[in-house]
Amino acid sequence: MGWEDIEEMPTANLREELRCLLNKEVEYFIPPDGSDDADSFETIRRNVCQWNYDCVDYFLFDREVVYLSMHYFDKYLARQMMEHKTRPSIMLCHLLALSSLFVACKIHGVAAQSTPSNSSPAPRADLLLQDFCNMSRGAYCPQMLQEMELSLLTNLQWKVHPPTPTDFLIRFVKILSMSMNDNLSRQHNTVVDNVGKGWSVFEVARYQIELAVYSSELSLKFIPSKIALAATLNAIDSKIVKTKRPLISSRIRHSFLQQVYLEGYFTQLDVEGDDLIQARSMLKKLCSKTIVLPGQIVDDPRPSDVTFTPIAAKSFEYELTEVQSVSGSSISPVSVVADHF
Repeated sequence: MGWEDIEEMPTANLREELRCLLNKEVEYFIPPDGSDDADSFETIRRNVCQWNYDCVDYFLFDREVVYLSMHYFDKYLARQMMEHKTRPSIMLCHLLALSSLFVACKIHGVAAQSTPSNSSPAPRADLLLQDFCNMSRGAYCPQMLQEMELSLLTNLQWKVHPPTPTDFLIRFVKILSMSMNDNLSRQHNTVVDNVGKGWSVFEVARYQIELAVYSSELSLKFIPSKIALAATLNAIDSKIVKTKRPLISSRIRHSFLQQVYLEGYFTQLDVEGDDLIQARSMLKKLCSKTIVLPGQIVDDPRPSDVTFTPIAAKSFEYELTEVQSVSGSSISPVSVVADHF
């Protein structure tokens, strides 16, 4: 999923889509295992996550596959802990990591979005079972991987389509884009300004979501919708380093929150809750001091036509502000005093 998908997304069923995703994510919730060796296992999990990203990037898959792979990995281990009350061996973790990524690539593997300088789709490798055996450097044969795959799918009860934070993110950003378009004349912005800001919010938020996969605390404690909303609010409140100006104005921020919360999109998601503030703070700690987005290609709609012409834009550097409440006098990110790393 990329910015192009958000621009082309219809809005007629947006409310119903969000409600369905919210209901569905409850079915896929992974309960914490309550083990005492969580810290020692965190290192293993982070290594597995990094290996997932390395493989996905090398074979040009969409990076959302990593979230799905780690979801399978975490849920399998959580159920193993519930049944056996002990952590699996390193060998089983290695085999499970291979099988989880194999299943995720088979079911959800799509080519990564093309770069702005290249409009043609990026070529993607079609991975076979033998390729994953080769990744293990001969440690596991095809039969072992097939048996692990069956064990994984049985353990998951064949529920392999969980909602991801990106599923929510693209819809949050679509709502934000609608809010920006509604405020177009009031803010004296152009369509290109709004497209650039919407793209920036999406990329800054997606960067946080990708980092969140590394953290078992974030991945297991918070549901995908809350991670996505926390990342979106952090991106909305971020400031452009060069100008120290907020990326999104307080008026549009307020309009966005009204759409999300007051109009009933997320009546069961408390946007002022302590857990959302905690999620936002944890995401901020995962990020570097500043987030640099590469040079962007935006689309300039010609007044006389509905076609779009690419326009190059310089890159920008963003910094996440201190987490704030979404209501009251602190609604404007302009009033926030940043305390950086």
